[in-house]
Amino acid sequence: MYKYLPPERVDILENNLICFNNPVNFNDPFEFSTSINLHTFDKKLINMLDGVNLLEEFSKQNPGLLDMLDKASKEVITKQSESLLTQLYEQRKQNISDFVHNQFQLFNTHFISTTRVLSLSEDPKNILMWGHYAQSHTGFVIELDQSHEFFKQRRSAKDEYGFLRQVIYQDDLPNTDPLSSLHVNHFLVKSTCWKYEQEWRMLLPEFYSEKKLEANGKIFDLFHLPSKAIKNIILGCKATNDLEHKLAFILANRKDYSHVKLLKAIRSTTKFEVLF
Repeated sequence: MYKYLPPERVDILENNLICFNNPVNFNDPFEFSTSINLHTFDKKLINMLDGVNLLEEFSKQNPGLLDMLDKASKEVITKQSESLLTQLYEQRKQNISDFVHNQFQLFNTHFISTTRVLSLSEDPKNILMWGHYAQSHTGFVIELDQSHEFFKQRRSAKDEYGFLRQVIYQDDLPNTDPLSSLHVNHFLVKSTCWKYEQEWRMLLPEFYSEKKLEANGKIFDLFHLPSKAIKNIILGCKATNDLEHKLAFILANRKDYSHVKLLKAIRSTTKFEVLF
């Protein structure tokens, strides 16, 4: 995995702190957007309600009471109760839908406010990425070791934090079903126009951050990046000698970076590509 950076971000190597961005700072206004699929929600909920036997549930709470009824009475009550929940739902359907929508929006807002995102690319030779995120090829790229423990902080199979996930590119906004266990996937969906980034993401909770910085009215959260998680540094093809000397000095004077190689991209003479 690779992180494209402008020249001034040599501080990542100096301080072992890397930014996991606040979603509100992202440059795509459609990030983390989703519509609620209330039609699917409605069908699933009705199916769930149809499967509920009120008489059985009532008897669980009141053992022995059901035995007081004769067979005919049980059949009448069972038949009448089968559609009762569905009828009650239909009467209050709009209120329930509004409540679900509002609660999901609250969840989304809370998740955004407490979640930070590390964005990486799987391609170190993307000339658009070098142009957009490495200050017109004057910056550098950090190659990260995805097998390192840094990318294995997930605590359980249900944990949304601490592991790499590939971004999903599509033309339509994600459509979220509130009853689905996959609702967090909408944080990984972007428009196909961003597909060139070949992005992967890792989420971490905001309170894991070690430092906060304010720049241009925005707050940025910095998280510890272990030296061993860094494999190589790749200089852009237009990087200055000054940047090259700074990076070489850091790597040469830190024993914990003894395994890290400093490479430099060069322009191909035959194709629209960079080589290193």
